Amino acid sequence: MDAVFTATEFRLSPDLDVKALKKAFAKTGRLVVKDVLDPLSAQAMAAALEAEQNWMRSVRLASGSFSAPLNGRDPVQPQHAKWIEEARVDPDDPAMQYMFDVRRLSAERAFGIDRGDQLSAFFDFVNGEEFLAFGRAVTGTEPVACEAQATRYRHGDLLTIHSDRDSGTRRTAAWVFNLTREWRPEWGGLLLFHDKDGRVVEGVNPLFNSLSLFRVPMDHSVSQVTNFAPRDRMAISGWYLKATEEAATEA
Repeated sequence: MDAVFTATEFRLSPDLDVKALKKAFAKTGRLVVKDVLDPLSAQAMAAALEAEQNWMRSVRLASGSFSAPLNGRDPVQPQHAKWIEEARVDPDDPAMQYMFDVRRLSAERAFGIDRGDQLSAFFDFVNGEEFLAFGRAVTGTEPVACEAQATRYRHGDLLTIHSDRDSGTRRTAAWVFNLTREWRPEWGGLLLFHDKDGRVVEGVNPLFNSLSLFRVPMDHSVSQVTNFAPRDRMAISGWYLKATEEAATEA
């Protein structure tokens, strides 16, 4: 039976060398932290994502954008099934495009929704002092909170080049907890970093219990998951947020 955790029981690995991670992050503004969570936390979150049922199919394409509630893996509304079947990426459109399943943990909390499950508890963990202090120590910024979402990439899913810059410019760094128990690079779903000309300068395989951390803004994408991948690419992703100017002034 998988371990049951409360929000305070999720924890980072005690073996992380924060000073070395800070030095590596300073060189390129990005890094991969292996074995980032303690083993029980990682296994519990993997099990929670595998069992999760509250997904939305999130699509943003040149042909149209929508979010479709899912029943298991299928849309609740027949019309949404038609939209998903007809969804196509426009290779000539430079704007960010994507298709994947999502559970928006930040939005749930903003609307007063607390499902009382492990994903809700993990949202509290990334907004707790341990993970915020980790972000301050490694990135050299001053995050006061995190946005977070659970994501599931299935066959054909992808995310095209974008920088993660938000309109309010509160994001200081992006992070991704990779929680698929096994993933091979030939299955797609790689986190790719791009230079100013769009060329790939680094590709990251989403190894189980690794954390991808990178400065915002930074051009990146997620390569399309192949049709022969034997499982879904599961993750919790989000952003470290600095205080608003108003909050900083008041403080």
